[in-house]
Amino acid sequence: MAANVGRKLLVKRNGATIAGARTKSVTVNNEPIDVTTDDDSGYRTLLEAPGQQQIDLSVEGLTKDDALKQAAIEGTTLIEPYTIEFPSGATVEGDFRLNNIELGAEYNAAITFTAEIQSTGAYTYTAAP
Repeated sequence: MAANVGRKLLVKRNGATIAGARTKSVTVNNEPIDVTTDDDSGYRTLLEAPGQQQIDLSVEGLTKDDALKQAAIEGTTLIEPYTIEFPSGATVEGDFRLNNIELGAEYNAAITFTAEIQSTGAYTYTAAP
């Protein structure tokens, strides 16, 4: 797999790139279903299908607008459509929930933020063209 520049991985909320984002982490989880029994001679046996599928996002950066902060404080628009655009052109689209936002306000420095966002419901992966 070719290397990519991190700033080219975009996280969009309602079609707009999250302003000020500098660090993005994407975690894809396909929770296993353990069906191990005594018949498996002590070896773990997992089903092929996942028990639960989810994507978790962690976004960090500098505050450039109040959109995430406002959504978290008001608590009225916590679930919204998000798109993750990978540098290859592949995308993941679906509804995600803004679980929390942390603001850092060090003296004489830019205000920073960290936000945790989790998928809710089905999401769609589209491979690169």
